[in-house]
Amino acid sequence: MSPGSPSDERRLLTYYDTEAKYHPDPVPTPLDRAAAVAFVNRRVNTTTPPGKMRKLMRVAVFYNLHETAAVFSKVLRDSESQAIDVYRAAYCLIALAWVGDATQQEFAQQYFHALQSRADAEEHRDNMLEVVEAFGPREGTEPHRRWIQGAIATLDGRLRQEQIARDNPRATLTREQINSLTEHLSIELPTVDEEFAIRRGIDALTPNLQVQPLVACSLDVMPESTPQLSYWASMRLLRLPATLHQPIAAEFHRAGSAHADDDLVRASALRATEYFGSAPSATDRTWLAGQPDAGTDPLVLRPQWYS
Repeated sequence: MSPGSPSDERRLLTYYDTEAKYHPDPVPTPLDRAAAVAFVNRRVNTTTPPGKMRKLMRVAVFYNLHETAAVFSKVLRDSESQAIDVYRAAYCLIALAWVGDATQQEFAQQYFHALQSRADAEEHRDNMLEVVEAFGPREGTEPHRRWIQGAIATLDGRLRQEQIARDNPRATLTREQINSLTEHLSIELPTVDEEFAIRRGIDALTPNLQVQPLVACSLDVMPESTPQLSYWASMRLLRLPATLHQPIAAEFHRAGSAHADDDLVRASALRATEYFGSAPSATDRTWLAGQPDAGTDPLVLRPQWYS
């Protein structure tokens, strides 16, 4: 497929315009790299709607488009004043966490700390945690935890004043906000801490030894699995040397056979096997053709999805 071919542009435009709230919107695969770089670089700017920015970020992360890091950086101007601006900036930071060089990543991480301080904990906590997960163990959860704790302390003070004033409706709302943030601290952050422990263990291995645990995480078959860990593992597999593609395909095939009684896992494994260059057997192809593709697995060849 030639760079910037009409087919690439059409598929990217359809993906870009698909309403994710109502339709699955997987990143187009396969895709010419030059076409992807040009598409992202033309559309990332300070007015890009957050939903569109998220799509551009996903393309950049999936294809590891280092060439797009500069345009994501240019959006970050220390001027986020509205919720929409915070979301837009957060997606740029996620992109930089994955595709930026060391200097760009360091800038993005420091920028994140300032952005988080300007963000509203009630509205943006999940979005900020998504950025934390993109930076991973080098960021950790402690700055995010302190931010949430500070928001809870502020709400506690407001609750006391509302109780003194006997403003029961507002006190009830404030108490619900406190409970929601406390739940975020007690449930979401420990889960991320567990993910980071797993990620550190995998990162410590040589690339060839990373294949098996990354495949297990990608397929979401570990007891500690989460959708976020699965996504991270899939993106990491895409970044392993091409010389490991055959072992990756073989490990996905092995994992699919080991979970043959689970149609979802087997289908995901066979599609990833094909993605990394190994053709499934005729029997597997026939079986796989009868399995619906929900568009949620990233490691799938979908040349006709947006045609």
